[in-house]
Parts: sequence; C-alpha cells; structure tokens
Amino acid sequence: MKIGHLLIAATGLLTASWAASANTIYVTPYVGYTFSNSIKDDNGTRIAPDDDPHYSITIETDLDNGRVGLFVSHLPTGYENFSNSGSFTYVHFQSSLRFNTFEHFDTYLGASIGTTIVDADWSDQDLVFSGGFLGGLEYKFTSNFSVLLEGRWLANLMESDTTTICHLPQGNESCKISVDSEWLTQFQTNLGFTYAF
Repeated sequence: MKIGHLLIAATGLLTASWAASANTIYVTPYVGYTFSNSIKDDNGTRIAPDDDPHYSITIETDLDNGRVGLFVSHLPTGYENFSNSGSFTYVHFQSSLRFNTFEHFDTYLGASIGTTIVDADWSDQDLVFSGGFLGGLEYKFTSNFSVLLEGRWLANLMESDTTTICHLPQGNESCKISVDSEWLTQFQTNLGFTYAF
C-alpha cells in the first residue's frame, strides 16, 4: 500500500479520536470474511475478486441514539482472470442507530460513506468512491467490553482504462481493461469485540 494512502487512513483515525475525546470512545477490531461479486469491462473481461478473509477496525463515539465514527477495513485478495494479487482498503465515515433490544443485547443499523484504496493491476484508479450499509448484534459483557456479530454491504464505483496481463482461455496475454461506472459490491461478515473508555 502506498505511503500516501496510509497517511489518509491515519489522519482519519486521529481525527475521529480527537472528535470523540470528550465522549466515550469505542474501539472495535474485527476479523471477517468478504464475499465479492464480479463486474465485466467494456470488452467482456470478467473482473472477479476472490472471496477472502479481511481485518477491520472502527473508532466511534456516541451521538444522540447512535454512534458516529471511522471504519477502516483491509482485504488482501486475488483475482480470477489476472496474474497478480491486490487489495481493497475501505476508509469510511459511518453512523448507526442503536437499539437496546434485550438486557445485555443491542442491535444496530447504519450507513457509511468514503473511499476505497484499490491496489489492482486491472484498475488505473487508486482511490474510488464507495459506500455501504451495516447491521449487527452486540452482547455487552460489561459496560466497557462487548462482542459483536456484524454484516456489511459495500459498493465501489469502478472506472478504469489500463492494460495488464489477463488469464484468457487461449493463455496469458496482454489485455486492455476499460470499465466505465460499474458498481463492484462486496458483503462482509464480521466478528469483533468492542472496548469502551
């Protein structure tokens, strides 16, 4: 991942931490699995990221009946028709409404918006617009520690005009990739724990 991209993610994390300093801060690391759909470029070449594990973190604070904060998720992945692997790194601001469903159990629904840092030979865009929806169930062991299960749907607006090596039926060869405003969607399942302070 490029240094500039890391600086964007770090700046976002620091901004979210500073904004939350007067309130309770919730830090949630996750592990999970991403299921990806595929898109086709203008020439019919299928672009299909593999289904792979990912890791994520959120930093949030309370706002009215919910929380706001920053979501960062990194997915190293391979691609069906391309020789090199790559990655997707989501950097989103998110907001969610929380519901005290049962004693010790909260449910939540929310949305996120931001950018995805794309590291892939088939894309000439490093940063693409992305957004998503999330929902989950949180079990509170104490006021400072909880475990959660979460699902996220994420969508990336892809555009590209580049040349790379493709795995085609006739063998590996150079191919031109041209993508014009296609939505590449992914679904994440997450298991995480939250520490509040």
